[in-house]
Amino acid sequence: MNTKKYILKRIVSTVATFFAIATIIFFLFRMVGDPASLFMSPGMGGEQLERIRSSFGLNDPLYVQYYRYMVNIVTLDFGVSFYYQSSTGPIVIERMINSLFLTMPAILLAYVFGSIGGVVMAWRRGEPLERVGLLGAIIFRSTPRFWLGIILLFVFAGILGWFPSFGMLSQDIEFRGHLALLLEPDFYHHIILPIASMTFYLMGLPLLLMRTSMLEVINEDFVDVCIAKGLTQREVMFKHVARNALLPVVTAFAVGIAFSFGGNVLVETVFSYPGVGRLMVDSVFRSDYPVAQMSFLMMAAVVLTMNFLADLTYFYLDPRVKAE
Repeated sequence: MNTKKYILKRIVSTVATFFAIATIIFFLFRMVGDPASLFMSPGMGGEQLERIRSSFGLNDPLYVQYYRYMVNIVTLDFGVSFYYQSSTGPIVIERMINSLFLTMPAILLAYVFGSIGGVVMAWRRGEPLERVGLLGAIIFRSTPRFWLGIILLFVFAGILGWFPSFGMLSQDIEFRGHLALLLEPDFYHHIILPIASMTFYLMGLPLLLMRTSMLEVINEDFVDVCIAKGLTQREVMFKHVARNALLPVVTAFAVGIAFSFGGNVLVETVFSYPGVGRLMVDSVFRSDYPVAQMSFLMMAAVVLTMNFLADLTYFYLDPRVKAE
């Protein structure tokens, strides 16, 4: 298939999937509960309640609400939060940046060290080092990251007291923007445990992928040629075999970024971290439709975008792959 046609096909498919997800989200949140209940008080009459519902457009027919919702998505106008009484966009974007500060370091650490570990395990096949690495990868991959976070909290925050147990900053330190946050040592003290819980979980996939891919490449004829040329084991392992075995890990990295945001929901809840995952959970319980909808849509956009980039990466890097 022609490259331009393939890219256009994937773009159309991605956009169609996004709006299908947006439709499902719209109807699901209309089934959660009445957001007007947030503002109800025992002495409030029916007229006051209707006025509240009217101010948020909840008295309009469902198809009118749906049409307005789709128009708002296209125009990037996500309305006003029922709970915070302010524009939804800045609230969600701020929390999304907070989540990036957890996700990006965790996934980079996981894939860098996981890939290196996979190379070493494949080269030391059959030795105790490989068996220990396999056992560790399987244990961490099968362990829920929120459970691992609870264990880390219990040991390093509860028993040893080395790290704080919740939040992004200490209570006596004021948040002054994300640039200032990156220069605040207390911030790094708070995020070590949540990043560690995510890194250990995410490391299992690239480690196993890299090991399997290495074992396939290591039997190729060019490896024997490299050894015959007198290259050292390290040169053969990292410069030649690992380079050819890296493709599955590269594509998994793109998808892993997307799906690691889904895991943020539990990790951020365990560590009381103010990210988009925790915001999403809180908004659902508060029936705050605008914030919850935008949070889910942002998550969906990240997943679809990274899937799209992963497909393109595989299409361009591996000439054996044929687009169907």
